[in-house]
Amino acid sequence: MECLDTTKSLKINFKRNIGTVLIVVEGAKDEFELLKHIFRDVLHYNYIEKSRNQKNFKNYDEFIMKGNENSRVIVINAKNSNLSSIKKDKEYLNEIYKRLYEEYSIDTKNINVYFLWDRDNNSNPQDITKNLLGILGNSLENKDGEMNGLLLLSYPSLESYLISNFVKDYLFLKDKNLKNYIKSKGYKINKIDKHTILKATKMMFKSLLDLGITEYDLDDFSKTSLDIFNKEEDIYNKRKYYNLLSLISIMLLDLNIITIKDS
Repeated sequence: MECLDTTKSLKINFKRNIGTVLIVVEGAKDEFELLKHIFRDVLHYNYIEKSRNQKNFKNYDEFIMKGNENSRVIVINAKNSNLSSIKKDKEYLNEIYKRLYEEYSIDTKNINVYFLWDRDNNSNPQDITKNLLGILGNSLENKDGEMNGLLLLSYPSLESYLISNFVKDYLFLKDKNLKNYIKSKGYKINKIDKHTILKATKMMFKSLLDLGITEYDLDDFSKTSLDIFNKEEDIYNKRKYYNLLSLISIMLLDLNIITIKDS
């Protein structure tokens, strides 16, 4: 698919039947707040969550749009924030997967799975990150019998996505503390709406184009993931900060919630 630097070519399909979607995140608070707002408050899907600090799943189903009754988004987090936990802590994830099957009859081998992580170069070594990016390239089925799941990074962190909803150009933002920057600008998750979600997608495309990436393949996103990673690391090595980039919009494109308008 081509990277498009405009919102005029994009649309949101509010009644898109996405079936069951599982999203695995690293954090225990901000990611849940963001995804709950996007999928429950803006897109009106059935939303279920369970953090590692909760004993049971929480089901939020009061804002489901007519036509979306059979779609649900489940958000859980990994055992810890290290990227290696995706593979090292399989017992933890398998236990949650088992409970999903027992409580909701969900077979995680047959649904779209996404792993959303920050590019934390302090706790996630390059070799581990590159290995997982190369393996986790498709939300439904990966090569060589690997688990299904698409790994999507945010450079340097989740805050990049929030910023991308509200600014015109953030590529060279040098602020080391993005939380303070967001607070100073008054950017809030609850201000994200259908218009800003499309704007964030445009900003993602703009960032990809600035990295020299003009197209991508959702059937195997691993090549693009590795290309992005290598270019972002080169930038970091030279400047000591990343070009702000969040790939959360790739998930919405992969699910066909966001699509390109017919010409």
